[in-house]
Amino acid sequence: MSLGNSSVDLLSALWNFSVEDGVGESGAGNRAGAHKPMSKRLHTVTGVFIMNLAIADILITLLNTPFTLVRFIYSTWVFGKAMCHVSRFAQYCSVHVSVFTLVAIAIDRHQVVLHPMKQRMSRLQGVVWVGVIWLMATCFSLPHAIYQTLLHFEIGEGNVRMVCLPSFPQPSDLFWKYLDLATFVLLYVLPLAIITVAYVVIAKKLLARNAIGDVTLAQSSAHRRRKRMTMKMLIAVVVVFAVCWFPLNCYVVLLSSKVIQANNAIYFSFHWLAMSSTCYNPFIYCWLNHNFRAEIRSLLLIARRGKIRSNEEP
Repeated sequence: MSLGNSSVDLLSALWNFSVEDGVGESGAGNRAGAHKPMSKRLHTVTGVFIMNLAIADILITLLNTPFTLVRFIYSTWVFGKAMCHVSRFAQYCSVHVSVFTLVAIAIDRHQVVLHPMKQRMSRLQGVVWVGVIWLMATCFSLPHAIYQTLLHFEIGEGNVRMVCLPSFPQPSDLFWKYLDLATFVLLYVLPLAIITVAYVVIAKKLLARNAIGDVTLAQSSAHRRRKRMTMKMLIAVVVVFAVCWFPLNCYVVLLSSKVIQANNAIYFSFHWLAMSSTCYNPFIYCWLNHNFRAEIRSLLLIARRGKIRSNEEP
């Protein structure tokens, strides 16, 4: 399945305007890049990270929520033994890729804003880093996929319930506890710390930077307003990540440590909150970024015209 140019542009816009036009509004290089066509931005390292993030977030939506929802509704695993392992790997891998890419974008924005005159990472280097991200995600996800087993329980006459559960080597309790603790650090603590530090430094830099060429009161006011909106955007991105992922991570760590008992309703609620984080950022950027809203309207108009034109063709 191939995407048309307008579809690719729209997909890229969802992330590109957030990190390029919002965070880097005051950077000289980003000011020039703000007027480039979206198809050209896909050839930059930021575009590479953005597309990778979009792919990872789509995979999270497709590979996490459906399996969890079916398991919650039917209280049994209906996908077979092979999918017990494959789905677990796909779920963890897509989440690792998404979180690691968010970190890469934060570091990239940090370098651009603090060192606007330095030569940026090339697109090829960006592709290499994306490969490294996927390799790391694969390595960190394999233990969760390998140590899974499909158990069968007879419930009454002729009723069998199947459950896909972790099955770790001995001492299994310690293995499970420390694996989930390591995952908590890799997927939440470290990424949140890195993203927070990067965006705090960016915020300080933007607040300290005076607008170049502001010769009127209106221009100066507009510049201050852009900085305030950027600050709100940075804060919102960090808060959304922290709030959405904290309950699920805490639940998993407490469960593996035997502090609490499993509860499907609580797990599903926390899981839904974490997975929904992939949907919030575009709304945050649309709310806080005028350029983002204008570009989305423009791309939707282009897509609509293209659809009308294709319908008119014989």
